[in-house]
Amino acid sequence: MTTPNNEPDDDDLSDEIRRTMAEAEAAVTALEADEDRRESAGHPAAADPQPDNGGLAKAVVELETELQATKDRWLRAVADLENYKKRVKREVDEATTRVVQTLLPSFLPTMDNLERALEIAGNGASVDQLIKGLQMVKDEFIGALRKHGIEAVPSVGTAFDPAIHDALQQVDSPDHPPGVVVREFERGYRMGERLIRPARVVIAGPGSSGGAGEA
Repeated sequence: MTTPNNEPDDDDLSDEIRRTMAEAEAAVTALEADEDRRESAGHPAAADPQPDNGGLAKAVVELETELQATKDRWLRAVADLENYKKRVKREVDEATTRVVQTLLPSFLPTMDNLERALEIAGNGASVDQLIKGLQMVKDEFIGALRKHGIEAVPSVGTAFDPAIHDALQQVDSPDHPPGVVVREFERGYRMGERLIRPARVVIAGPGSSGGAGEA
């Protein structure tokens, strides 16, 4: 219904507003239904809007700054590791030198006496003199070892102990019971409770008939 001057009255405006609102509600309902169908079908909703060029450039600058800081930290860590390795090697070399300087003076006199014994043997010394000289060298060497806490492990006449003995073979012995060391091929040594070298020995076999050995 219109007025004589062809302008819509209040009822016409109300109807138009209601139709517009109804169309808007229908459009919203349709849009929501379409989004529900997309989600149920596994399609993601509309993607978030991409950042503008200014925001992207700022993000790139921040990443480059963080990358440079990480690279600097890595280079410092590598340099620290190299310095640590050099320091440890230097300390190990110095410790080795100190040990050699401590041990060597104790054994140099043994070499000096051995050279004298060989010189005497070369000048026509008797066998007895040579044996005596070699025995003195041996005693001096054992004394030098003992000075540094190194001693021979018990061997011949003692029960075989795999912790300090390395059995080369078994032989039946009329002088030792089974399981007792009857011969030593190489002497073993230890420093305190730490074994330096096991003694290489021969032990009495199960057919041995000797008396009881030392514990």
